[in-house]
This record gives sequence, C-alpha cells and structure tokens, in this order.
Amino acid sequence: MSDINGDLFTEQEQQEADTHASLKLTWADIPALMIFCALFVTVFLQFFTRYVLNDSLAWTEEIARYLLILVAFVGAVKCQLVDSHIRLEIIDKLAGRALPRLKIIALTLSAGFFGFAIYSLNELMTKTSYQKMVSLPFPKYYFYGLIMVALGVLVAVHAVSYTHLTLPTNREV
Repeated sequence: MSDINGDLFTEQEQQEADTHASLKLTWADIPALMIFCALFVTVFLQFFTRYVLNDSLAWTEEIARYLLILVAFVGAVKCQLVDSHIRLEIIDKLAGRALPRLKIIALTLSAGFFGFAIYSLNELMTKTSYQKMVSLPFPKYYFYGLIMVALGVLVAVHAVSYTHLTLPTNREV
C-alpha cells in the first residue's frame, strides 16, 4: 500500500516542482500583485470593522468584489504568458502532432471572445457612463475601463502566442 501511495503522484509532483522553480517574478506579476494586495487590505478592513469594531464599512464589500473580478482578468494575462491555463491535458496528449493546430484554433476562438467582450464593455461603458458605484462616488466606467485594458492586453498576448505558433521554427539561411 505504501508503494502505491509513494509512487502514485511522483511524476506529477516533480512536474509541479519544476513549474514552481521556473516561475519567477516578472513585470507581468506586478499589476496582479498590487491588485491582490489591495484586495487583501480591503477584505482585512472589512473583517476588522465588522467583527472587531462591530460596525462594518459599507464600501469595502463593493470594492472587494470589483478587485476580485479585476484580479481574475489580470491574472489571466499571466496565465496566458506562461501557458498555464486550466485545460484538459488528456486532449493535449491525444492530439499528438495536431496539437499546434489545436492551440491555434483555441487561441483564435478565445481572442475572438475577448475581442467581443471588449466591444461589449465599450457599449456598456457608453450606456452606463452616468451611473455611479453604489457605495462610492466614482462612476462604474472606471472599473469597466480597467477590465477593458486587461482584456486588451490579453488579446495582445494571444496575438503574440499565435504569431509564435504560426511562424516556422526552423529557418534555413
């Protein structure tokens, strides 16, 4: 029984250790870390004021919600840069030599989706530009604009990944 437990996840654990060792802090991590730190401070402030002072601040819940959404979109940029998005790895193994074509199709579809999301956010921003956040005096289009920037960067990263996949790797001079 100990042999099965000992060897069962050895390969996967080694792959995860190699992945963690190769992940270094880069410029792409800075925005996500800043947003995550702001989220941490906001949630801690909400917890402290609600449970210690017994008088919660109304704006912390709304800001925490917006920051959580924003960290998801900014984190997606980092995941795309290191090619670590959640996917069915069995499809990667079954695709074999067709894997690059499959990745090109996936990049094209997801870039199209993100482009449509940018268009939709632009429409939403123009139609709701007069609305303010519920508990803060700021317009909602500031938040929508930040998401649109993150999606624009994500489309640019998709374009770079697409270019790397479609360029020939072996050039003869």
